[in-house]
Amino acid sequence: MDFARPARSRWTYRILAVIWMTTIFWLSSKQSLPSQGLFPGQDKIEHALAFGTLGLLIAGSFRGWGGRLSTRQIIVVILITACYGLFDEGHQYFVPGRDSSLGDVGADIVGGFLAALVFRRRRADILK
Repeated sequence: MDFARPARSRWTYRILAVIWMTTIFWLSSKQSLPSQGLFPGQDKIEHALAFGTLGLLIAGSFRGWGGRLSTRQIIVVILITACYGLFDEGHQYFVPGRDSSLGDVGADIVGGFLAALVFRRRRADILK
């Protein structure tokens, strides 16, 4: 049995999370993003997906390929996602042409929360 694999996969998730956070920061630095408003609330779904991806990567950094997330770890995933969402919206406040909103932070938190639950559920199903 290869015991180094879980440690490697946790570090892989951590590196990918930092890369994804950098990508979010870079996109937030743009004055405008090429996005067509196909339906009302589309931006909230986009936020939830972006921060849901971040939540999955953070959740993976705790357990790698195996194990089940504890309730405490889910809370940490949500807190990290929420803090980064607040940071992102604060950053956007100073970017010309962009605005910040608590609604976007809420969508970020929902995305992180759902991702942590999906990760927990999926890992539990795989380990059965």
